[in-house]
Amino acid sequence: MSSSDPSPIRQGSFRRSPIRQTAARGLFALALGLSAASLSGCGFQPLYGGKGVGAAAADRLMEVDIASIPDREGQKLRNLLIDNFYPSERPSNPRYRLDVALSASEQKLALQKDATAVRAQLLVNAPYRLTDTQTGQVVFQSSSRSMISYNTLEQHYAAIATVQSAYDRALEDISNDITTRVAMYLGRGS
Repeated sequence: MSSSDPSPIRQGSFRRSPIRQTAARGLFALALGLSAASLSGCGFQPLYGGKGVGAAAADRLMEVDIASIPDREGQKLRNLLIDNFYPSERPSNPRYRLDVALSASEQKLALQKDATAVRAQLLVNAPYRLTDTQTGQVVFQSSSRSMISYNTLEQHYAAIATVQSAYDRALEDISNDITTRVAMYLGRGS
């Protein structure tokens, strides 16, 4: 635009009128209300928060005894579950017992011309069941799995550290998944 242009654009000439602003706010509030109503109608309940499923589930997790899991990785998974389930102390008289089995398999993915692998995948599977200690009945059972890819290295110590790191990441994923699912199950009953 040159300085000799006879029709300069005024600043602020594209403001909305107060009536349009009020109408836009009203439509936004209506849309927000309808979306909240539709979520409550479908059975949606938040897991975390004061009135969510998680408020009761956190207390109910304290009623679960976590059984021993064999092998070194099983011990690590059990310790992660204990950290997730018990914020302060372990239960003295548990209502439920959580039994977890753990299995893992490794698969070579990327092979070079000399048949050495440069990439691998770790699959860790953990079927588990929640048993009512008063009746001995299994009240909830499921399975959690994690798939972690990692590079295979030529140096011995580095290769061991990489595989161990992959196991640790998989166990962390599985412990979080088991904690969330058991908390959702226990929170439904309250």
